[in-house]
Amino acid sequence: MPGSATDQRWGRGAGVGVSLLDGWLPWTIVVLGLASGIFLLARREPWWWRYVVPATAVVSAVLAWLIGNTVAKSVIGEELKTSDIVWIAVGLAGLLMAAASLVRTPWWRKIVSILAGLLVLAMAGNQINKSYVEFPRLGDLLGPSNTGAIPTLNSGSATALPSGALADSWTPTGADIPTDGGKVSTIALPGTLSGFQPRESYVYLPPAYFADNAEPLPVLILLHGVPGGPGDWTIGDRVQGVMNAYAAEHNGIAPVVVMPDATGGQVSNPLCTDSNLGKVGTYLSQDVPNAIKSQLRVDPRPGKWAIGGFSYGGTCAFQMATTHPDIYPTFLNFAGEEEPTLGSHQDTVQQAFGGDEAKFKAINPLDILATTKFPNSAGWFIVGSDDPNMMPGVKKLYAAAQAAGMDAQYWEAPGAGHDWSVPVNGLAHVMPWLGQRLGITATAGVTPSSTAPPTASPSPGSVGPSANPPPTPTS
Repeated sequence: MPGSATDQRWGRGAGVGVSLLDGWLPWTIVVLGLASGIFLLARREPWWWRYVVPATAVVSAVLAWLIGNTVAKSVIGEELKTSDIVWIAVGLAGLLMAAASLVRTPWWRKIVSILAGLLVLAMAGNQINKSYVEFPRLGDLLGPSNTGAIPTLNSGSATALPSGALADSWTPTGADIPTDGGKVSTIALPGTLSGFQPRESYVYLPPAYFADNAEPLPVLILLHGVPGGPGDWTIGDRVQGVMNAYAAEHNGIAPVVVMPDATGGQVSNPLCTDSNLGKVGTYLSQDVPNAIKSQLRVDPRPGKWAIGGFSYGGTCAFQMATTHPDIYPTFLNFAGEEEPTLGSHQDTVQQAFGGDEAKFKAINPLDILATTKFPNSAGWFIVGSDDPNMMPGVKKLYAAAQAAGMDAQYWEAPGAGHDWSVPVNGLAHVMPWLGQRLGITATAGVTPSSTAPPTASPSPGSVGPSANPPPTPTS
């Protein structure tokens, strides 16, 4: 794939801080954390070793297990990795030891113990962070950045829709075209019809969007996971790095990338549909497209729109592709779940649909694919090669999509687990294909070969049509 794995993962050079994943800072955090742990343990009193240390170990282990299994499964639908549970236990132990050190100690040890507990927690937290590549750099802890304002869409804006490949027929010109890549801005996407209360959304505008001779651009919607929020795709220059690299090779042209709220809260899980949990399905299929078309210079034709997402966002994107193929005929499923879930199938059906299995099947992609054909839909299923939890479900969805007539393809991100390197590297991997599918280029160029399940291997680099009529699924 283009660029090194490190460049694609971390988006270096963006100037938002020192890496939290490699280099001197993470090692410094580990050294300080270990030293702090030793300090917290270093007590001579027999009662400390007889009661406090064993009790701390037991309580930390039990709480970590509960958080990593019961709590995690109810919040994000799956258990945490064993390594994450271990680090949670370490962080909790540091805090408990620090609290215990406030008893029968001089004032200076109380202060140092509090700092030591926080350093142990920081060490554990960053080890978990490295597991998911959540915050690549120190500056990312401050949240997503806003690098520009959205130009006003006025009556003088271009309205004619391009009939051929944009990169072949259009050379963007103008003094306002940024030379340092596209710009990220916040955007309001209200839940007018759904009543959904979204958090602040984000949009990436490629350099060509600012041209004087502007043309309507295709749209890519990217959805976040759980826990998470709309700005996750911009942290560490995830989407900016991929899109800027693509735009640099195509006269500044790339899709307008919109990152809406798909959950309503950091740990909320409304299953990406209309249910007892809310009307996120209506929000993503009607409110979001309507708001985008009214505020941005984009091509309104469904063949020029794609939707994708990571983890919960991947599940959600494929739900939209199967329940609303007339709106989203193109999809990117980055390590999504086999089916929408709140932890177990029974709990999901009960909480979201009052126990009505038929209502669940009506929105579950596997059930829909079993009875409906999608000859005009196309997309990718992408998963980390070291993600044993998600891989079986992703492969099952891929096979079902092919059987339902979709132009579906599959790729495994080498050496990746269930972390943010999967959607970042996966997006870079499919951009030549996606650019052709959305009408930016006439051909897909060179797409790196796919790693497909041995039971269903697509042709490497094969592509779908560059423009699609509004697709109608056939039963």
